[in-house]
Amino acid sequence: MALKDGKPFLSFAVQGGDTQDQDLLQLFLNIVEFGMTVQEAAEAANIHNYQIQSSFGAHESKPGSITLNSQVPSWVRKDLQNRGYKPNMLDRTSGPLNAIWFDWKHGTFWGGSSNHGEDYGIAW
Repeated sequence: MALKDGKPFLSFAVQGGDTQDQDLLQLFLNIVEFGMTVQEAAEAANIHNYQIQSSFGAHESKPGSITLNSQVPSWVRKDLQNRGYKPNMLDRTSGPLNAIWFDWKHGTFWGGSSNHGEDYGIAW
């Protein structure tokens, strides 16, 4: 949960193992920095990198290895390749993202969920 001025601002979650922190940060930044609605942020294309050791299996690190959502424009893919990254393209690059934005100005809650699962957000 993210707070703003001591009040709940955004409640958000995702299933996804080692990529949870990346998915949640991207969702948060899409709302706060890029002005997306909760639903737009939950559906937005995201990127995963594998620089840090995995917490699963052999705990390997894969420097330069990234997963890009197939919605990421080809010019971004090419630019990343020119910088030495090795992109892997997938249609689905996150677990089910869910979020509830607290609109204190209007006294309402706004929810959003990706289409990557059967999850949804509930607030009352």
